Amino acid sequence: MATSDSTRQGHQKKNERRSAQATAVLRMAGTVRQLLSETGHIPPASRALVELMCLPVTALWCRVLRFDPQAPTWPDRDRFLVPSASMLPLLDIMLSLTGSSGPYKTPQNTHTEIAPGPASYGIAAAAGMALGEQTLASRFGRSLINHRTWAVVQDTDLASGAATEVAQLAGQSGLDRLTLLVASLSDSPSPELITSLALFQASGWNIRKITAGDLSSVTSALAAALRSRKPTLIVCSPSPARKSSDEQNSLPPAELTGPWSLTARRGASARRSWLRRLVRHRQRSTFQREQMEQLPPLLSEDWLRTWRWHMRRSHDRSTKNASLVAFHTLAGLLPEIMCLSSSALPLPSDILTDHTLSPPENSTVICGSKAEGMSGLMIGLALHGGLLACCQAPLIAADRMMTALRMVAFMRRKVLLLLTENKLNQDCLSGGLLSAEQLPALRAIPHLAVFRPANVHETFQCWEAALRWKDGPCVLSLTPDENPDTPFPKSCFGSPSRGGYLLQHQHAPQVTLIASGSEVAIALEASHHLAKQEIRTAVVSLPCWKLFADQPETYRQKVLGGSGIRVGIEAASGFGWEQWLSPGGVFVDMNALNISAQTGTSYDRSGSIAEAVCEVVKHHLFASGMMRDSLPQAGLPSVDKNAESHSGKVIKQEWKTQQWQSK
Repeated sequence: MATSDSTRQGHQKKNERRSAQATAVLRMAGTVRQLLSETGHIPPASRALVELMCLPVTALWCRVLRFDPQAPTWPDRDRFLVPSASMLPLLDIMLSLTGSSGPYKTPQNTHTEIAPGPASYGIAAAAGMALGEQTLASRFGRSLINHRTWAVVQDTDLASGAATEVAQLAGQSGLDRLTLLVASLSDSPSPELITSLALFQASGWNIRKITAGDLSSVTSALAAALRSRKPTLIVCSPSPARKSSDEQNSLPPAELTGPWSLTARRGASARRSWLRRLVRHRQRSTFQREQMEQLPPLLSEDWLRTWRWHMRRSHDRSTKNASLVAFHTLAGLLPEIMCLSSSALPLPSDILTDHTLSPPENSTVICGSKAEGMSGLMIGLALHGGLLACCQAPLIAADRMMTALRMVAFMRRKVLLLLTENKLNQDCLSGGLLSAEQLPALRAIPHLAVFRPANVHETFQCWEAALRWKDGPCVLSLTPDENPDTPFPKSCFGSPSRGGYLLQHQHAPQVTLIASGSEVAIALEASHHLAKQEIRTAVVSLPCWKLFADQPETYRQKVLGGSGIRVGIEAASGFGWEQWLSPGGVFVDMNALNISAQTGTSYDRSGSIAEAVCEVVKHHLFASGMMRDSLPQAGLPSVDKNAESHSGKVIKQEWKTQQWQSK
């Protein structure tokens, strides 16, 4: 009995030495633990992680985090990311205790910053948000932008490829307002964790190790993160004594929750002060327009006029350089654009002397070959708000960026991605490389619009359509090859801004050639060869499948035509092309065009590819019986149309035999 009395007196003296705020934090943490114990759907492994991070997260919310539950989308709020689904119960409880409505349900829920996914990309998204805060603060000042980014992750997430690349980019950019709370269930750090911490420290991070159950240790680590001039990583390890006395003396949830919680009162006071500063700010209208993701009213007119004025001096007609000119002119008109690039974005040599095309220095961040980390930063920039995230990389790097693109598309956030296709010619030291499956894989992602312009005119219209796309991210697939000598006629019907249009049309066409990008020039050249053989053709350019699918059925039918054979042409996989081809249509892929990296075949080397397309078209026309009336003019064996004994298979075999003998 004496021992228990002395223990109780010791706890009382210890509580007397604590401040009122520390006591409130401990009691709130006890309340959180009680609510977690009442939640029965948490797996055992996840429950251990959540209980470990209970006190650090509670201390962060009660003493540091600036968050107003009554205005969850307040622009200057602190960002708190929980990317792992295993820790979402802790976020749900913190939101309910501060007066927010309901737990996490959808990615559009305004009380959460990011949808659950790979935690390594959550680390990258947190760094992207810190980068967005740094960029906006340099433009509008600390009176409007003065918040921090916090993320709760596991120790195993630090060793992933995206996390290691982001560690270097965050240290390079000096993101001192970024803090990661790392949960480590082992008492002693594992060799993998030691290696990851050494890598983060070498990249310029501030590393702190604390005991998750010690409030003084947690408080000092949070205070050090606020003072640090480097990104901070706080490793939370379990304490020897799992249970403390504050759990037994915790208050009921109603006494520390709702609008009377420490987080809600502090957040409401900070937001009222911020609103008073916003009213007096000289850039208030620009700031509000960017936060609402609205474009300037005269952007299209000014952008088109400026772009044409600069393009008149350029002799390079490739879609890549036309897109670079479009980006530089857009950066001068939209200060909110932020570009992450794998390399510098040089302008064509003939307009390099024009200094009016130089974008602001803080509008482009060179990330090098860190494709995963760059795509993760893109997620954070898109989720932060007030910025138009743009990313430039080779098309072959799309495989490493797929996860980030899926997350952005799932959350319906706006991102512009410029992917440069590889140039196939014999001058390439590597022999060239075609990305046969990247385009179909990108087109299969829901809410992602893929634009593949064929010429300079389509490039600008695709840029404009991408800016006005509201359902998710956009990808512009560009090529460094210049357009061949085949002239592009004016549109017969429709425009590129509608996703597809009729580029060339003859009366009652027998064949409709459908292509996008560089293959449109091949389709035009093939149509000229077929016209000499009295085969009526129509050529359709299909730069964006998503936009074209959203058009009315009457428009799509008018563009694609209702009669004849539809032939799709693209040097890639044919996945997805069946939706645009007729039942008897055919897709001409890379194998049919005999294009490979080993042969070094290039579109602008000769007309052999267009001739190969003509041979495929004539073969299918003959097999379908549509060319039997004009076989002598087409250079094919004549067949008596009254001789019904000749079946389609026999005719096809005879044509193949004659072609082989002629060769």
